[in-house]
Amino acid sequence: MASSKETKIIDKTIRDIHKNLVKYTKGTLRENNLTMPRFLVLWYITKYQPVNMSFLHDKMHMANSTLTVIVDKLVDDELVKRYRNPKDRRIVLLELTEKGDKKLCKMLDIRQNFLEKALVNLNDNDKEKLIMLLGTVLGNLEELLKEGENNNE
Repeated sequence: MASSKETKIIDKTIRDIHKNLVKYTKGTLRENNLTMPRFLVLWYITKYQPVNMSFLHDKMHMANSTLTVIVDKLVDDELVKRYRNPKDRRIVLLELTEKGDKKLCKMLDIRQNFLEKALVNLNDNDKEKLIMLLGTVLGNLEELLKEGENNNE
């Protein structure tokens, strides 16, 4: 089935928005001694903490060795703390330190302020519609992925 013209435009627009946000984010991360993979590790840890390396590996789809280097750097920079699970000493858990939380919040604030500037021409009603429409698309995508996972079982 061929995609409609509208679908192609929406796809390109979403990709271009993402590309511009990533480009801006990479620049601000560099200025704050972070990389995009380190930023993403911080984000996943704060969203789901405490986490183990297997969890991060599943979320980020990176080689274990690459992920270990990233986490080691974050630990060295005192942005992440690594400790043994008190219930099972074989499991190593990761959490953000206070410094890591502040750094992540700062980076998210910078990124969101940049996006806010891009939304300046939208009134509150337009922003609410955009939130609702994007939420609907996201929900549909998540449902399609869930159905796909169920069909693969």
